[in-house]
Amino acid sequence: MSGTQPLYEIIRPKKVDEVLGNEKLKEILKTWIKNKKVRSFIIYGEPGSGKSTIVRALINEIKDYYDVFSISGAIEGKKKIKDIIEQKNNLFTKPKLLFVDEIHRLNKAEQDTLLLSVETGELTLIGATTENPAISVNPALLSRVLVFKTKELITDDYEKLFQQIEDYYKDLKITKEARKALIEYAGNDIRRIMNLIETANEAGINSIDLEFLKDFTGYRLTYDKNAKYSFISAYIKSMRGSDVDAALLYLAYMLESGEDPMYIARRMVILSAEDVGLADPNALNIAVSAMIATEHVGYPECYLPLSEATMYLCSSPKSNSAYLAYAKAKEFISQNNFEIPPKLINPLNKRMEKQGFGEGYKYPHDYGGFVRESYMPEGFESTQFFTPKEIGIEKRIKERLKDLWKDKKNY
Repeated sequence: MSGTQPLYEIIRPKKVDEVLGNEKLKEILKTWIKNKKVRSFIIYGEPGSGKSTIVRALINEIKDYYDVFSISGAIEGKKKIKDIIEQKNNLFTKPKLLFVDEIHRLNKAEQDTLLLSVETGELTLIGATTENPAISVNPALLSRVLVFKTKELITDDYEKLFQQIEDYYKDLKITKEARKALIEYAGNDIRRIMNLIETANEAGINSIDLEFLKDFTGYRLTYDKNAKYSFISAYIKSMRGSDVDAALLYLAYMLESGEDPMYIARRMVILSAEDVGLADPNALNIAVSAMIATEHVGYPECYLPLSEATMYLCSSPKSNSAYLAYAKAKEFISQNNFEIPPKLINPLNKRMEKQGFGEGYKYPHDYGGFVRESYMPEGFESTQFFTPKEIGIEKRIKERLKDLWKDKKNY
């Protein structure tokens, strides 16, 4: 190995056609390369899923036709973007292409700086992010770019990867069983696979087999994809059933088997809203806090916030009324046509005022904080989705709603 350059940089593809998987996306990019014209786009996916590899391979093939700039959304901001946009053009200037890694870390003002240049075509923007752009990118900017998502690699793609690694490390052999275990161990993170193999090679290990993986990583060979879903199911059902000891057992087994802690944390957040719900609204705060802590602390210390939240959720009263209420509202939408009552719509101009929009609306704060008046669409005033239970804090919620609505709603 030359210098300190990591393995994943050394064997990173130089051309789009050499990128593993993502065949449909590659066809689009190869068309752009052929036409020497790239459209603005954002690519997102899990860490290590190949986002930067795809972008860099594309840039490598079109760099002769563009002035290419690269920045990190986590480090550089508005000033750097403006400097790039405001660079003067001349007769020999090429079109500008800006690659923003971690584009979700740009704030609204920084994203807005890109808007006009992208819209006019003065700047071609490529963004990469681990977060869904629909949530992390401003709608105004999102409407001006294409969005692509990296696809999970298939077995043949991984075989090509392992062959590339063995071709680079001439004396290294990775057994068939170890290859399968490595894929399970790393999930979709290609970089994680290569980092582990690189570390083993630096330690003078020329054969990677199941025993090595067990000793080197603590990876449990019985924890495959099927086991993953069985254990997360057992974990969730144990919390729902308030069995603290069982939930902690399955949590520990998953973490010690190499499971992604964020996968566990996300499922915990879902359970807090679905199964604890209004019986203890603080459960959602606890679960979200544990997820944020897990993201920032990482493995192995993340077991502390995860186990604390697990015990809290197990011990909490349980209610699925929020889940059931939403399901009923969703079913109602599929079976009925309705219109928003005009009194609930703010008139945006005089024409709407004349049509009666906003008329008759009673501002609750002018009436002591509550008006016993339906906000449901006309004809559906008696329709009710939420049936609160007499459990935990939800019992107090039920009592308040019953007092507020008296004979109007059945609480």
